[in-house]
Amino acid sequence: MDFWSTFARFYDVAEALNGSVYREMTETTVRLVPHGSAVLDCAAGTGELSLAAARRAKRVVCTDCSREMIKVAQKKAKKRRFVNIEFERANIFHLNYADGEFDIVIAGNVLHLLDNPEKAVRELCRVTKSGGKILLPTFMTRDKSVISETLLKAYKRLGFSPSAEYSPKEYVEMLKGCGVGEVKSRLIKGTVPCCYAVIIKE
Repeated sequence: MDFWSTFARFYDVAEALNGSVYREMTETTVRLVPHGSAVLDCAAGTGELSLAAARRAKRVVCTDCSREMIKVAQKKAKKRRFVNIEFERANIFHLNYADGEFDIVIAGNVLHLLDNPEKAVRELCRVTKSGGKILLPTFMTRDKSVISETLLKAYKRLGFSPSAEYSPKEYVEMLKGCGVGEVKSRLIKGTVPCCYAVIIKE
């Protein structure tokens, strides 16, 4: 069993340690999802951003590569009585969806885990309709506080292995380099800051 499957039951507890940032990230997601839209959430983890999107969307497809993460997300959706969410396992590099199928595509806190994040961004863009948005909030770990350094070390001892650490500037530059649309961003400050980046597909 990989790290994410093992960690699934503790994921929400770990996120609570960065609670204010996580809440703002979630509320920002709600504001960016148009009423009645079709949404795809990739690498959704325990589905918190999927649940946020479901407050406005007509349809949300919540996906992750970990079966255990999906199980936790399903339980949360059932408890909160969401009926507009579908759950599937999916590979962020090879999505089994049509070109331009979704109004909004979300991939939160995953690009720093990938060896080739640019390839993932282009695949996310492929399934987003023209003029749609790709929401890419990611925690920034390049310039660490003492608390965030401690948290990161603890996660790494459990098997967490990021491929990259970004500053907000580096993260936005990477996204712009993908050449798929206009990139907007803002920094959510906190224990572990989040750069909430949005690509508007050309």
